[in-house]
Amino acid sequence: MVVRFAAAWFGATFITTPELGIGARALVSAIAGAFYGTFMGIWLGRTRRGYSGPARRPDFDRAVRSGTVPAEVKIDEWRRALQHHRAQHRPLRWSVPALYSPMTALAIWLAVTSQPLFWFGAAFFVAVFVLTAVTTPRVLHNTSAMLAALDRRESARHGGE
Repeated sequence: MVVRFAAAWFGATFITTPELGIGARALVSAIAGAFYGTFMGIWLGRTRRGYSGPARRPDFDRAVRSGTVPAEVKIDEWRRALQHHRAQHRPLRWSVPALYSPMTALAIWLAVTSQPLFWFGAAFFVAVFVLTAVTTPRVLHNTSAMLAALDRRESARHGGE
């Protein structure tokens, strides 16, 4: 992650700050990559530690997208995985607008005052904002529906015994 981000940063500086020399460009890219990689590595590691068994499998993502629980699942494991998934997505309702609105405004301001290249940044931030604003409510709805389905299965299982 560090190397990829540093390489992308290095390449972007040829367009954004062409006056930098190769040495300064490499140093700034290494520092930016190290900070990004360190903080994102810690965040992703912490997030992934919370995943239980089902959330690590590709069929979990498909199930959440469709909103249906597969027939043969371990109810307790899936409940923990779905609760964790829902807890991760709940803050996106407020954090995405809080992050991407100022970033979009900054990109637009930079595009107007300095380089038109920043219009790409503004378009990116708007796209991510819209994508997240559309998918987050659906994920939260599907996760709640799946948890309710697991509750019904558990009730039927205990009622049938």
